[in-house]
Amino acid sequence: MSYKMNSAVWNGVFVVPNCVVDEHIKKAGGQQVKVLLFLLRHNGESLDARAVSKGTGMDVSDVKDAMSYWKEAGLVYEDGEVPPEVKAAEAKAPSFKALPDVAPTYDQVAARTLEDSNLRALFNEVQLKLGRTIGYGEQSQLLMMLDYYGLPVEVILTLIEYCVSREKSSFSYITKVAKDWGEREINTLERADAYLRELKSDERLWKKFVSNFTVDAPNYTEKRFALLKRWHVDNKQSLELILYAYEIMIERIDKVSFNYMNSILESWKADGIKKPQDAMNAATKRRDNLSSEKKANTFKDTAPSYDSDKYKRKAQGPIEYKRKSKEE
Repeated sequence: MSYKMNSAVWNGVFVVPNCVVDEHIKKAGGQQVKVLLFLLRHNGESLDARAVSKGTGMDVSDVKDAMSYWKEAGLVYEDGEVPPEVKAAEAKAPSFKALPDVAPTYDQVAARTLEDSNLRALFNEVQLKLGRTIGYGEQSQLLMMLDYYGLPVEVILTLIEYCVSREKSSFSYITKVAKDWGEREINTLERADAYLRELKSDERLWKKFVSNFTVDAPNYTEKRFALLKRWHVDNKQSLELILYAYEIMIERIDKVSFNYMNSILESWKADGIKKPQDAMNAATKRRDNLSSEKKANTFKDTAPSYDSDKYKRKAQGPIEYKRKSKEE
């Protein structure tokens, strides 16, 4: 048996992206497709989970779960978020120029060194920190860090000390860090000290997170750590709760997706859930409510259509005899 659309319904239509069918029709579940169709029908409107729940008849938590699938796929994003394609474009756009290819000449470096005692001190201190002599090429790079990145001598020395502590003392790495500090406007000792304290705190947080995994600990990426820091520092969510969200993610989608975890944790934040037990209780309550609704609907479908009270009254009252008329 073959099927075709009823042409009478084409008087009102909305667009469905090709990728929904080409990439997701086999992977997406029924509830996920249901939510997406509702969003596409109301394209351009700002809808929260409750509005989608009301429009689809789904539970709010199920709507949020379905949304997380489409957010991970890049088809949906929350109000206030930057769409993935915009983020990619911004990432490609250079925000701070690298050091110019044309470096100062040897004579220019020598002249600046003679007239600037701070520059001479910088070269000497860098050699001590690196434990080796630096030549004209490295001296010219240091000079350009001063001129192009606006980093004063004391900040450059702090930067190099940081690189040496990480056992990364090549000038290519030092220049990369200098560019980053220039972009962040870390151009005073106070800002440098504050930034280094933040980096140490960040490192401790990630180590504490992955220490909970005996095997298959998630690999570090800047995006993953940014989300971890957001949950733990900004949202004040405990590592215990974050790890429980990790367990749920693996159970539901069987892969590591910090975006999926973010959907879970943001949902818990909105619902005031602060402990794993709170999340378990909420899930149990939701299942119980769904079960009760299902039983109530089943009872409505199977309830007798006759008036039982009416028949009881007739059975208890006197029997009335009525002779049939000729018409009957």
